[in-house]
Amino acid sequence: MLKRMLIERGAMGQKKEVKLEDIADSLGVSIVTVSNALKGKKGVSEGLRNRIKEAAQRMGYKTPVYEEKEKARSHIIGVLVAERYVKEFPSFYMEIYRRVAQETAKRGHVTVLEVVTCEKENLSADAMVFLEQSMDGLIVIGELYQGYMKMLRKVSRIPIVCVDYYDVYDDMDYIITDGFGGMEQMTRLLLKEGYRDLIFVGSPNATKNITDRYFGYCKAMQRAGMEEEQFRFIADRECGKGNYRLEFELPEKLPQGFVCNCDKTAVLLIERLKERGVRVPEDVSIVSFDNYYPQIQDGIKLCTYENDEKVIARISVSTLLKRIEGKSRPEGVRIVEGRVVPGNTVRFRGDC
Repeated sequence: MLKRMLIERGAMGQKKEVKLEDIADSLGVSIVTVSNALKGKKGVSEGLRNRIKEAAQRMGYKTPVYEEKEKARSHIIGVLVAERYVKEFPSFYMEIYRRVAQETAKRGHVTVLEVVTCEKENLSADAMVFLEQSMDGLIVIGELYQGYMKMLRKVSRIPIVCVDYYDVYDDMDYIITDGFGGMEQMTRLLLKEGYRDLIFVGSPNATKNITDRYFGYCKAMQRAGMEEEQFRFIADRECGKGNYRLEFELPEKLPQGFVCNCDKTAVLLIERLKERGVRVPEDVSIVSFDNYYPQIQDGIKLCTYENDEKVIARISVSTLLKRIEGKSRPEGVRIVEGRVVPGNTVRFRGDC
């Protein structure tokens, strides 16, 4: 009772502006549920909808002017990301989500995040998403298992935009990083310095992203006149049941340079090399992808490829809103280029 009085009136007896959060707190429901109810959207029972409307009227809630103007374009966007991608910190995909949420809020919309558990992704548990809320569109960040994506397409009747993942479905949009081109650039950086004995570190069959990066490495090697038997890789992870664990063994005879599929693998590689008393870059050079570990230890800064997360988020949100509003049809794959970050894990000729 006291809380309700404090919500309805300020300390000096003046009415306080009532927000969706206040209505949600008074009824013990989510802000999204209150928003859906007041906007007449699906996903809320008739009884609860009436209770929310009555509470809003009693508390003196007024629809914001911008919301009245933008009502037809105000949407709730669901975001899905696999649990295995966010278990470790820092997480590239959680950073993408943060930027997506910022971009969505800036345009007057709302995002709701669901982390897809291993059980859901393997369809061994109820895989339905956002059971209590009605979404206008979905953004899927990172590659999810094929069976789960098929289920998602089957049960969803809303637009879907995939980020850093692509497939053959022509009813979805795909906004991806430049894995092929970026990894080719990083490999060429080593080749230009005269390094010819190079090994790719990554499991090509684990995800489409790693496959693209491996092919980028192969393309650079091929353009440099290298034979196919010189295209080598070390698998860096064990995948299965919605999990993956980074683990690999170094070859007895080390190459001149390593081309790592991601920064997490590069960090683990540097640790393994340090255990063997191998110095980076004095004894072996390393290039990577992501720019997610700007500073590791002992002054080491990875020479890597940086993705433009801000642009990825902006394009993803813009694309989804266009689909929701029926302004255009899915356009397939769109590649967002990044840039090379020099770092100090490559020994350049001038350093010798």
